[in-house]
Amino acid sequence: MPDGERHKSLRSLEQLLSFISEARLERSDAVIALGGGVVGDLAGFAAAVYLRGIPLIQVPTTLLAQIDSSAGGKTGVNLPAGKNLAALFINRVLS
Repeated sequence: MPDGERHKSLRSLEQLLSFISEARLERSDAVIALGGGVVGDLAGFAAAVYLRGIPLIQVPTTLLAQIDSSAGGKTGVNLPAGKNLAALFINRVLS
């Protein structure tokens, strides 16, 4: 997936969920978020809502992602009205 805050959107989330469903992931599978904060937020949100939640493995590759998004289990996507307005906390993070 492309990096950059402009890609942290419902459209990108929909594309990711389509990819995950086409890959036929099951509850015993996990999503691996290899990248910076945008990748972690999108992958975390998708993992939290797909099949009502599947495990997520965070592998942050930027300093900010290592400190911020991968540590707290928070995830979200931006809406036209503002940043991270569609968001949630996840409790199945493995790092």
